[in-house]
Amino acid sequence: MGKENPAAAAARAPAAVPQLPPQPLPIRREIFRLAWPAILEMCLHMGVWMFDVAMVGRLGANALSATAVAGQIYWALIFLVAGIGVALTAVVSRLYGAGETREAERVGAQGLFLALVAGSLIGLVVWLGADALFGITGLGPEARANGVTYARIVCRGAPFVICGMALSGVLRGFGDTRTPMLVTAFVNLLNIVGDYLLIFGHLGFPALGVRGAALASVTAQATGAALLVFLLASGRLRARLDLAEVLRPRWETARRILRLAVPASLESLFTDLARTFGVLAVTSLGAVSMAAYEVTATTEALSFMPGYGFAIAATVLVGQSLGSGDPARARLAVGASARMALVFMGSLGVLFFLFPRPLVSIFTNDPAIIEVAARCLRVAAIGQPFMALQTVYVGALRGAGDTRTPMIIAGVTSWGCRLTLTYLVIFFFRLPVEWVWGVMNLDWALKLVWVRRAYRRGRWQSLAV
Repeated sequence: MGKENPAAAAARAPAAVPQLPPQPLPIRREIFRLAWPAILEMCLHMGVWMFDVAMVGRLGANALSATAVAGQIYWALIFLVAGIGVALTAVVSRLYGAGETREAERVGAQGLFLALVAGSLIGLVVWLGADALFGITGLGPEARANGVTYARIVCRGAPFVICGMALSGVLRGFGDTRTPMLVTAFVNLLNIVGDYLLIFGHLGFPALGVRGAALASVTAQATGAALLVFLLASGRLRARLDLAEVLRPRWETARRILRLAVPASLESLFTDLARTFGVLAVTSLGAVSMAAYEVTATTEALSFMPGYGFAIAATVLVGQSLGSGDPARARLAVGASARMALVFMGSLGVLFFLFPRPLVSIFTNDPAIIEVAARCLRVAAIGQPFMALQTVYVGALRGAGDTRTPMIIAGVTSWGCRLTLTYLVIFFFRLPVEWVWGVMNLDWALKLVWVRRAYRRGRWQSLAV
């Protein structure tokens, strides 16, 4: 057989260009382009949560305690399946980096199918179990009634919430963190307006109280999911969604997603359960210590946002780089993301250490709480570098398709170190609450040593997803 005519080959070359990712930017610019929308998205989530608490809090203790318990149960179940979004980012970014755009879109469609199924199951569980769960809480009759009402309305939004997480994961895999941020901003605005209109009955709307808060959330969540579906199906974004593919299950692809999603979900479960049991232990130290713990946790949450954003950037760039056969660029992205996270979170750690009182005073005016919380925040400041680096390295492993290692690390350290030592500090040594934050710092340091060792071993560079 003779050689192909070079002119004929060249004539066909442009047809393949649209299937390839855009020419990558210099690594620092690319990281920042991916990170800042993710950071802002996290800020928006925190903002709407604070607004919801402030609005429902005006209805009194019964309403606030009811929605707090219902929300804790509901979101704990939601995060059991949140690993679908993590898995989609890993698989889609790898395919997109390899130029397999059409297959990446098919994976996204299958992810949406799984999200619909998972969300419907979560909603059904909350609906059926709400009455029994609130029956064992010890809340009074009015709070229990409010909680059941709130849970049975808000659970209808579960399919929309999980679909939104899944589609955001697909967009991130394509290197688009801006669209999820903009949709989140719109959804949060809609939620806030809905709270204002439906909780208190403004502008001619009925005053529905707790029921209104739930309806506002579900309406906003449904609108956000519908908007993401519309944008992806319209072809206006880098990623596309073929709705026909969603209704055409591909079980091999579904298994491919679940293989990564299940460990990612278990990682969240192990961490959240350990945190919950730790909080229960802190309550034994008294009201002031518990309040100081909450104030410190809320203040420290400011530092999670940059870490989350740079971890997302590492996840996306590792997946795309490995897909394009460029592990060197993946390593470069991880190193740069880690340094940038260290600078941002380390700077916040310095602020926490130098100015703890003004920072915790934003959330309380009680002198006793401020005194204890300021000491806690100074201890928490020491852990910021460990937290920054650990978050990025975990993001890198996820981007490579290794969700099992972070799951094992989270399970062993959260229960073997954080929870065990917290109980020893409180019940055996009877030390004050700031020692609990010292235990957390040790936990972050142990996680960092373990995950960095797994990263440096380099097996993630040859994983198949």
